[in-house]
Amino acid sequence: MADFELVDTPWCFTHIKLQLIHHSDALDLHSEGIHVTVSVAICSVVDLLTGKQIKTGTCGTISSNFSIPEYQRPYIWQDGQITKLLRDIAEHQAHSRSIPYYLGSVILHADGERLNIIDGQQRLTTLALIAHINGQFTDFALHYNSPISQRQIVHNLAWLKQHSAEWLELIDFKLLQFSLVITRSEDQAYQFFETQNTGGVRLSGEQIIKAHHLRAIGEKDKPSVDHFARRWEALGDLSMTVDLLLRGRYWQYLHFREYPQHNQKAKIRDCIVNELAEKTGKGEDTAFGRITRTYSTSGAESLSQAQVGYDLRQPLNSGVNTIHYLQYFENLRQNYLIHSKMISTPKGFSDFYHHFICKLEGCSYLKQLLDTALLLYISQFGQKNLEVAAKKLFRVIYSRRIENQTTVKERSIPAFIQETPVLDWITASFTVEQLFAKLDGFDLKVDGNGLGEGDNTVKKRFVVRVTEHFSLSISKSDFKTQFGPYFDKYIKGLEVSNG
Repeated sequence: MADFELVDTPWCFTHIKLQLIHHSDALDLHSEGIHVTVSVAICSVVDLLTGKQIKTGTCGTISSNFSIPEYQRPYIWQDGQITKLLRDIAEHQAHSRSIPYYLGSVILHADGERLNIIDGQQRLTTLALIAHINGQFTDFALHYNSPISQRQIVHNLAWLKQHSAEWLELIDFKLLQFSLVITRSEDQAYQFFETQNTGGVRLSGEQIIKAHHLRAIGEKDKPSVDHFARRWEALGDLSMTVDLLLRGRYWQYLHFREYPQHNQKAKIRDCIVNELAEKTGKGEDTAFGRITRTYSTSGAESLSQAQVGYDLRQPLNSGVNTIHYLQYFENLRQNYLIHSKMISTPKGFSDFYHHFICKLEGCSYLKQLLDTALLLYISQFGQKNLEVAAKKLFRVIYSRRIENQTTVKERSIPAFIQETPVLDWITASFTVEQLFAKLDGFDLKVDGNGLGEGDNTVKKRFVVRVTEHFSLSISKSDFKTQFGPYFDKYIKGLEVSNG
C-alpha cells in the first residue's frame, strides 16, 4: 500500500504525505548548436510513478523529487471532476486496449534536485489516490501544506473507495500517458503556468496573480511564502474585490481604459493579470495616502491622516505590496459592503446601504459603480460623513436610472463615467466638503416617460422606492415634474459634520 501518513508540523498544520516518485523515457528536443531551454519527455503513468529518472537534453537527467510550490492553488478536484476523468479513461480503454490515452501535459520546473509541479497537480494527485486504493506505486512523495488540499484528499480517498467497483478494473496505468514539459527557468515555467489549460479548469486571474506575488516573495524570503499563501487562502474568493478595484483603476479621466463586460471572461482575466501582476513593479511595500499638515501661528507642524491604508489607484509592486493592497480592500468590502452589523460601521450608512441599496431591483450595474466609489471614498476619507457621502454619490450614480427611457445597460456605465467622472471627483478632492460641492453641482435630469400614474415600469418602481425611503412628500401623479426637485432638495440639504 502507498504510505499515507499524517505528520504534525512546527506550525501545528497537518502534512498529508503521498509516497510517489517518477520517470519517463525522454523525448530529447535539444538540438545541437541551438539553445533550447525547454525539454519534453513522453511517459506513461506507470513510468511516472515507479521512480525511474527523467533523461532530458536541456535539463540533463532529472532525479525524482516532486514538490508543489507554495504559490500553487490547492488540490481542489471534487467528485464531478474525478468522475469525468474516470469516465473518459474508461470509455477510451473500453474501445482500445492498445492505444494510450493522453492525459495532457505536466509542467515541471527543475530546481536543482527538485521538480516543482507548475501545472498538473490536480491530475497527478488524483491518480496517486487511485493508485493508493489500487495498491500500486509506493515510491512517490508529495507534501501538501494547504489545509484545503488535506481536506480534499481525505474526502476524495473516501469517495474513490466508495465507488471503486465502478472503475477499479477499468484503469490500466500503462495505457495512460503524459507529456512532461521541463525547464530550468522558473520564469519560463511560470509563463507556461499562466497559459495552460490541460486536463483541468483554466486558471483564473486571481489564481495567476496569487502565483505571481508568492513567487516574488519567494525570491526575497522563501520562509515567508507559506505564511502569505495561508493568508491569501484565508481571504477566500477575491473575485468581487478584484472586479471593483479594476473598475476603479480603469475608469479614470486621464487614462480611461475599457473594462470588459461581465460575460467576457477571458478579457477580464487578461485585465486582472495585466493590471495586478504584469504591471506591478519590483519595489518595497508602499502605501500611498493623503496627509493633512496643520501649521500653528508659531510655525509648529502637525500631521493627520484620515485613513491608514492603500490608495485604490496607487502603483503596486510585486509580492507583499500587492497582497497587502488586496487584503486591505477585501477587508473594507467585507466590513462596509457585506456585513451589516459590524460594530465599526456607522449605523446610518449601514441602514441606507444594506436595507435600501442592496434591495433595489434592476440596478446591479449601477451598484457595482457605487461600490467602487464607496471603496475609493473610504480608502481616502475613512468614515467621515460616510452616510452623507453614500447618499450624494447615490444621487449622481443612480441618475442613470431616471434619465433613461429604457433599462440601464452594462455598456452604458463606461459612457456615463466618461461624461460624469464621479470616481475622479473623489480622488481629486482634498476634503469631503470639496467633494460634496462637486456632487451637489451635478445636474439631475428626470425623463418623465414611464412615470405616469398607470405605468408599472422599473423606473417607476425605483422612483417609488426612493420617495418612500427618503420620505419625500410627492404624490405619484406628480412624479414627472416633482421628483427631481424634491430629491435634489433633500440630498443637497443633508447635514455635514465637521468632526
